Amino acid sequence: MNAKAASGMIGPMTVVPGRREATTQDFQSMFVAHYTMVVRTVRLIVHDHAVAEEATRDAFVQLLRNWRKVSAYERPDLWVRRVAIRQGQRQVHRDRQRSRLELVSLPTVATTDSAPDDEVLDAVRELPPGQRAVVVLFYLEDRPMGEIADIPGCSVSTGWSQLHTARKRLAAALFEEVDPDVR
Repeated sequence: MNAKAASGMIGPMTVVPGRREATTQDFQSMFVAHYTMVVRTVRLIVHDHAVAEEATRDAFVQLLRNWRKVSAYERPDLWVRRVAIRQGQRQVHRDRQRSRLELVSLPTVATTDSAPDDEVLDAVRELPPGQRAVVVLFYLEDRPMGEIADIPGCSVSTGWSQLHTARKRLAAALFEEVDPDVR
C-alpha cells in the first residue's frame, strides 16, 4: 500500500468511485480544452515545438485508447500531460543520442500571457530535464507541487528538492541571489 492510500488522500490520478462513464464527446471537450496548454508545456520543457506537438498528439491518442480507464481518474488532464512530457523528453533524448547536436532555440509562438525573458528561458534550457520540467510546471503554469510531483511520478519532497536545486542553478546563471524562504 502506498503512502497516499495509507493516509486516505486521493491524488489527481486516483480513480474516483461512482463517476459516470465518459463519452467520446467528453474526450473531445478535454482535447479542445487542454491540447494547446499541453503542447506549450512540453515545448517549454523540450525546447522543440515539433517534438512537443508530436508528443502531445501521441499522448492524446493514448488517452483515447485508454479513455474508459483514464476518464475515471480525478484529473485525466494530468495523465495526458504526464504522458506527453515523458514522450517529449524521450524523443529529445533519442535525438541527442543520434545527432549529439545542441537543441535548436525555441520558436516564437504568439501567446496571450506574458512570456519570460529570453535570458531566463536560456537559463531554464540549460537545466537537466527533471529540473526544467518542475520549473516550467511550477512557475510558468502555476501548478501546485502535488500535481507537479504526480506528473513525473516522484514524491512531493523530491519535487521541492528539484525546484530548490533548479532555483540555485538559475540564480547562478542569472547572477542573482536565491531567497531560501520563497517558494
